[in-house]
Amino acid sequence: MTFESRMTHIRELNAELEKLRRENAELRNENASLKSHLDLAVLAAEDLRRGESLELWDGWNMILDAKVEAHNLDELVAMAKATGGKVWIVMDGSRENVMNDGNVRVSYTGGSGEHRADRFIIDFVRMARYIGRVDQVSVRTNDKDLAKKVKRLSESAPR
Repeated sequence: MTFESRMTHIRELNAELEKLRRENAELRNENASLKSHLDLAVLAAEDLRRGESLELWDGWNMILDAKVEAHNLDELVAMAKATGGKVWIVMDGSRENVMNDGNVRVSYTGGSGEHRADRFIIDFVRMARYIGRVDQVSVRTNDKDLAKKVKRLSESAPR
């Protein structure tokens, strides 16, 4: 091999190494986010097992949809508090984060891609169905596709 071809090969290897480092970092972040989501789901499942009901709200949908229900997150949290029940507002956001305020929990999904909050909500409803508590979970959204998926999961629950 000539010196130039070796240098080209080294540059290619370095580029591949950098690509793998980025992918590894993304996977670590996703793994941390999934662990956090699982912890939240377990806490909420315990609430369901105690007989408590839980409303899941599709946060950004309620703020940004054509049918605006709140103009910002503070307004949405105030609405949730006014219900007097347990409300979990799920928001898409690049950084996973959770805030609790009494019976109101606001969580950002973390990660990237579209419909992360929708997937999070669907996964929670599916889990509630598996443990026989889906009747204690309601979802508030203006997203017709998400509402159909939730309805399908709720109706197919074993009785």
